[in-house]
Amino acid sequence: MYSLKDKVVVVTGSGRGIGRAIAVRLAKEGSLVVVNAKKRADEMNETIKIIKENGGEAIGILADVSTREGCETLAKATIDRYRVADILINNAGLGLFSPFLNVDDKLLDKHISTDFKSVVYCSQSLAKEMRDGGAIVNIASVAGVSPAYGLSIYGAMKAAVIALTKYLALELAPKIRVNAIAPGFVKTKLGESMFQVLGMSEKEFGEKFTLMGKILDPEEVAEFTAAILKIESLTGQVFVLDSGESLKGGIK
Repeated sequence: MYSLKDKVVVVTGSGRGIGRAIAVRLAKEGSLVVVNAKKRADEMNETIKIIKENGGEAIGILADVSTREGCETLAKATIDRYRVADILINNAGLGLFSPFLNVDDKLLDKHISTDFKSVVYCSQSLAKEMRDGGAIVNIASVAGVSPAYGLSIYGAMKAAVIALTKYLALELAPKIRVNAIAPGFVKTKLGESMFQVLGMSEKEFGEKFTLMGKILDPEEVAEFTAAILKIESLTGQVFVLDSGESLKGGIK
């Protein structure tokens, strides 16, 4: 079983939401966590504070991972501090609701850069620095597996992340394992904004669109991330974690 203790873990977009939950959870395993945010130092520092209050170790790096320069800055800062890297969690992402015919270049470019290019850039920058036995986990979305109305570009980019996961697993083996998690709606600011668009509460959404009658907590995604990292023979896989949302039929 792969031990997470003393492993250097970089979690992009970990100032809040799923990224924060993953950073906190892996720190509890004894990982040395690099917390990342684009520009919200207050959110990044809050994640670090939570980790340290629980006896963990973390540093914070402000960097825009939707750019190659940002990912290289993140990688350099990690190596400057810890001299090695072991695990990368590609979590940074952006989900904007828009009917397909209303999609403009600004929305398109934001999704391509934040949801897809960030995974490419950070994986390239950090994989070069990883020790043998490294791992990458890409946080995709069930929207990349099962279409949801108004999320065409977001879903297309997450589908691209899912495909890229399998290619990276093939090319980086056996040194680095690569897997992906495709969550359904999670209790985050992104999830809350979607409920507002749909004109329903979180509870109403869970009852209508999931089998379990509830959406995910960020901590559930974090727990699953820790679990799959510990299985050393696991690579090239995509795990849907969606409270049965995709089986129910999703948002039409």
